[in-house]
Amino acid sequence: MRQLAVLPLLLVTALAQAAPLTLGVVLDQNESLTDFDTTQRYRAFANEVGHSVGQQVRLQYYTKAFFAIKRAKDGELDMVFGPAQVIANIGKLKFEPVLKTEQTTAAAFVAAPNFKGNLSAKSGARLGLPDYESVMGSLARSEIISRGLAKSDFSEMKFHRMADAPLYGLKLGRYDLAVASAEEAKTWTTANGGRIVYTSAVVPLRALSVKSESVPLAARQKLASSLQNSNSLKLTLATASQADFKGIASMLNTTPTSLPGAKVITAAEARDLVAKGIPIYDVRSDEAYKAGYIPGSIFVPYNEASAKEVDFDPADDKFSLNRLPKDKNAPLIMFCDGTVCWKSYKSTVMAIKAGWKNIYWFRGGFPEWKEAGFAIAKKE
Repeated sequence: MRQLAVLPLLLVTALAQAAPLTLGVVLDQNESLTDFDTTQRYRAFANEVGHSVGQQVRLQYYTKAFFAIKRAKDGELDMVFGPAQVIANIGKLKFEPVLKTEQTTAAAFVAAPNFKGNLSAKSGARLGLPDYESVMGSLARSEIISRGLAKSDFSEMKFHRMADAPLYGLKLGRYDLAVASAEEAKTWTTANGGRIVYTSAVVPLRALSVKSESVPLAARQKLASSLQNSNSLKLTLATASQADFKGIASMLNTTPTSLPGAKVITAAEARDLVAKGIPIYDVRSDEAYKAGYIPGSIFVPYNEASAKEVDFDPADDKFSLNRLPKDKNAPLIMFCDGTVCWKSYKSTVMAIKAGWKNIYWFRGGFPEWKEAGFAIAKKE
């Protein structure tokens, strides 16, 4: 009996000695650290997570999504509970989504009753948006960028910390367009008139993602199973995977879908053009190039310091235009690391401004080429 009694003691000792896991919580806009119920709820949630995975869990709160993503990138977080755009961002950092809320949301652009324009170039609209880093702000920015719009297309573009501020400004006549959740937009237009000009794709409201190196697969599965049935957050949770966030991941910081002065091409079209002898320029980083590249591509790295925006400042960046064909009428292809990589967009813009007239922009870049199963070369 004495030997049996020692076993639980050894288990407790082992758990106490193991380094605690850190759970980063990105607070919602209506949550505050000064609110006792909020902190008590998350402390209880952390205890539930720790009990499930068999390790102590300590909490780290964030009011800004950017800092949670940065800490995850720096290796300081083992788990993250937060909005969809955060979960999508850390997916490339070996974080695996395990749970998501069954409640979903989407961003909607709402036009004032007397505004006849749309979300288009040179609309001159006054646009009110939720917080820059919120899920609504992220979805809205992604749609604006994907349409190739810049700040200069609006007479004003203002972000608000308070989620309801854009619609309030719309009602007061302060804005022509405002962004809100699809649910709020529907309620607002029913009560005040106006119209919804665009609604984004639906995404999970919040989710829990775990670093695979910190929590083994069996523990992740147990975690998902136990918290689905009951959790202190009083949320209806369902199992999650990377596929649930693939849509928003492709929207975040995405490049425009078109570029005046260049032709957007697919991987198959790029392959055919390369076969005809048209030069293809790889503007990714040296590290990315060495890991794998398109056979025959010409490596000319784009050193990026400017903002990932349509109206970026080329003066902040460095790119060797003198490496391009001397004949500015000669065709060429630009590519980088997919739709979220801005380097090929920016290098193409710089080349167009410098006078090159026959540019193919391979927007999907290396990821699309690889996914298509085309040949890849590597540096020895």
